[in-house]
Amino acid sequence: MEFNHLNDSKDMAKDGTDSANPYEYGTQCFSSGNMGKQVRERMENMANHTELNRRNFFKSACGFAGAMLAVNYATGMKFFNVSEAEAQEVAAHEEVKQTLKGKTGFVVDQHTHICTRAEGYIKGVNTTEKGMWFVDLLDGLGKAMGMPGGTSDMNVENFGKLLLDGSDTDVAIFNPFGFREDYGGKDMIPIEEQVEVRKAHPTRTIMMGGGLTPNQGVQETLDRLEMFVKDYSISGLKLYTFDSTPQKGWWFDDEKRAYPIWERCRELGIKNIGCHKGIPFAQFMARYAHVEDFDKACDDFQDMNFIAFHSAWPYHGELGALKGFKPQRTNLYSELGSTFAATVSGRPLECAHVLGTLIRDLGEDYVMWGTDSLLWGNPQWQIDAFRRFQIPDELVEGHGYPQLTDEIKAKILGGNAARLWELETATNELGQPTARVKV
Repeated sequence: MEFNHLNDSKDMAKDGTDSANPYEYGTQCFSSGNMGKQVRERMENMANHTELNRRNFFKSACGFAGAMLAVNYATGMKFFNVSEAEAQEVAAHEEVKQTLKGKTGFVVDQHTHICTRAEGYIKGVNTTEKGMWFVDLLDGLGKAMGMPGGTSDMNVENFGKLLLDGSDTDVAIFNPFGFREDYGGKDMIPIEEQVEVRKAHPTRTIMMGGGLTPNQGVQETLDRLEMFVKDYSISGLKLYTFDSTPQKGWWFDDEKRAYPIWERCRELGIKNIGCHKGIPFAQFMARYAHVEDFDKACDDFQDMNFIAFHSAWPYHGELGALKGFKPQRTNLYSELGSTFAATVSGRPLECAHVLGTLIRDLGEDYVMWGTDSLLWGNPQWQIDAFRRFQIPDELVEGHGYPQLTDEIKAKILGGNAARLWELETATNELGQPTARVKV
């Protein structure tokens, strides 16, 4: 299985996009993917029937609606509930957008990042060859999404500007990168720099700690965990079971190496523990991206919540089975960061199967929204695409998937995360639901 978007983004970066306009690069994601030729041809025809000139159409919300329409035409299946009027009139698109916003509620993004640090990344000095491969990957995605500086533009300022102020996101949970062996003995994103995001947006962000692997020493890991909680007041953990140590990885159900971490989390009041699952990076061992280790950990620590980031795609079926065959389980969650963006734009049928499997097997109360931004720039195009996405009837009937209703979308976009993180919810002056962090 190839993660095609890594290659597609290289071509997108050459064209240049405006980071303040999520619809421009959202349209590019659709028109550069597997169905790109068909999407572009259909959109060329649509451009002749809009109130905008061709150039502005491809950069507009109308063009983005047109791209989703083009996917429906190209596949012969209705993946997006979008009208011809939205592709022709800006006002029509805005009206539908506001209506859907009211129906699907507030947005809590479970998966966000900053990807820069003060000293930068210098190959052979503070970054290994493997470490630079990862930096270059993130750098390319950022440039494709309208940030010419790549990782250097994925900073605290743009986190607020593009993600919080530039989209419908109410609350963002930001995640760390570790891999100290590849970054000069420091976490890729040091916690003392990461905390600046929360300082800038205390009611709209939640900070997770990370960079912990027992392969660096169990006691050292426990000491760092305690420091994260006492000195930086982290609210949860986001970890990686593949790592850059000689051992290459570890498992959540290792009673000697992992269980002391979960026991210390219990003592420190940390209940929500996430892990990168699925999407195995090229320089890491894929076996550690599988989800089998969640099974015993969930059983043995039922007072904690375990979150599979990326929904373990392409191993999401295995993740779903961990709940499907144990329906009594109530502490296993998934989130959709990068998985939704990568599949919805070029593989809508796969996107429908992923969402259908997760909602059917894990349950609608255990799937959470995430975008992996700022890697994917301003997340508004993902939010709009999800609000319009639907699982075609033939898949619902053939696989037993639930309909992707507005009520279920509201749970995924924000309701489930608000419950998990105990957020304050309210209604704003426009009568729309909102969420904020308790301070």
